[in-house]
Amino acid sequence: MNTLISSECCRAVEKFCLRALLISIGILLLWLFGIFIAGDEMTIIHGAVFGSEEVRMEQFTYDAKMLNYLLMGAFKLASFLLFGIPWLTLRFSGAFRVKSSPTHSTT
Repeated sequence: MNTLISSECCRAVEKFCLRALLISIGILLLWLFGIFIAGDEMTIIHGAVFGSEEVRMEQFTYDAKMLNYLLMGAFKLASFLLFGIPWLTLRFSGAFRVKSSPTHSTT
């Protein structure tokens, strides 16, 4: 009975990890499209908010893009470590599966 409960629990965790990984990939894609579509406008707005001078705006734009890519990489690494590896382990490991007993047919 414990094996069946732990198997159901592992399957629930497996489904959660897969869904969380897919949501993380969706967030990364949305973030990437946001950078491509409105990246320059966002850096201009943030530069004005932070009081960046016009002379340093090019450096500020470069730093903002580098920071975005750095944070995207950290987010991707964290989502893979927290959700991808556990999902792969639960999905492809035979230790968490219920072993079905072979049925013998009588002839």
